[in-house]
Order: sequence, then C-alpha cells, then structure tokens
Amino acid sequence: MSRPAGRGVWLALLLALAGCTHLTPAQRTQLHLWERVAKRVTAHYEVSAVTFLVGAQDGPGGGAVRPGGIITIRPDMLEPLPAGQSRDFLLAHELAHWVLGHAYRRPPDEAATATWEVEQQRRELDANAEAVKILAVGWHWTERRAFFHAHAYLWTYRRGVVARQIGVPAGHPPDPCVEINDLIRHYPAYRDIAENCPSWPEPRWVEHVGRRESSLSAPAIDAR
Repeated sequence: MSRPAGRGVWLALLLALAGCTHLTPAQRTQLHLWERVAKRVTAHYEVSAVTFLVGAQDGPGGGAVRPGGIITIRPDMLEPLPAGQSRDFLLAHELAHWVLGHAYRRPPDEAATATWEVEQQRRELDANAEAVKILAVGWHWTERRAFFHAHAYLWTYRRGVVARQIGVPAGHPPDPCVEINDLIRHYPAYRDIAENCPSWPEPRWVEHVGRRESSLSAPAIDAR
C-alpha cells in the first residue's frame, strides 16, 4: 500500500493525542492482550503489523482501521465485561479489514462517495466473515466457537441499535440483520447454533453474494 501524502504529520498528531489518554490497569491489560493477538494474526496472514491508538473518535463505532495499519479504539472498548462476554469480535473485525486490504480513505467527490458506500457495505460483510477465521487464529478457538462468538456479538449489536442505545457505524448496512444473516450464509455448517434475523428488504447484491457463498464451504482454520 502506498503511503498517502501528509501521513507523517497525521500520524504524529494521532500519537500525540493517544499519549494523552489515561488507561486504567484493567484497560492496559486488555490492550496488551489485543496487541499480542494482533501480532499473531498479522504474522499468520503475512501482512504488516498494526499499531493501536486509544482515544476518542467520531461516530458510533468502537474502533476503526486507518491507512498504514493504525487501529484506533475508544477507551471504553477496553473496559472489562461480565463473565462470558467480550469484545474480541471488534478487534477481529478491524484486523479483517487490514488483512483484506480494506484500509483506505473515503473518496472526496459525491458521485464516488455513493459508489464507495455500496462497496463499503460489501466490505463490512466480508470483514465479518473473515473475522471468524481471525478469531480462530488469534485466540486458538475452533471455527465453530469463533462463529458462535461472532454471531452472538452481531445480535448484541443489533439489539443495541433497535433499542437506540448505539448507532450504526459509517459504512455498515443500515439494518444490522443484514450482517447477521450474511454471516450465517458464509458458514452454513453452523446453522444449528445460529438464528436468522428478521430483516428489512436487503440490497440485491446481498442476495447474489448469499447464493455465491452458499455454494462454498468455509475451510476450517488450523490455529496451532
């Protein structure tokens, strides 16, 4: 990936802002865990390493991947959760964008932006599917367990949107059900532990992607 003009200044500013972020011991422990996982994943995919920056960011999303392998995370995303819950899918999803080459800038002109938004929704679905494989690689889980975690995370996200507790991040389908149902289409072997989501009318390309992916079996990941 080519380096965008002015990236050095932009990165220096981000680093300065990140340096002002105070993390609790529990948050630092979680961050160090995610850093180790990210290192394992990028080595597995043979891509460049990523750098974490913790701080406030615009929009409802908890994290984002930036050009140059910068993953920005809100501090609250590192807070401990009750037993049995985690935000590991958030990291896996952002790492998926990185290993799939999705880190780039939004086009400036209006016509290109309209095309970008349609393509970005496709990339979000692809990142969800790849995140299952990344959970298996980074956390040494079975693919079945990784799918179950991703599926549960997306349902929690959907409930938050419906309850208006959280918003839909930029680039994602406006209906979270699209993401849930697409993940199930990518991994048909695990329908016994999945629940389809009642959805608004989906874009035509989602149906096409579903038909294409249903003919393929998702390969198991050797996480050793």
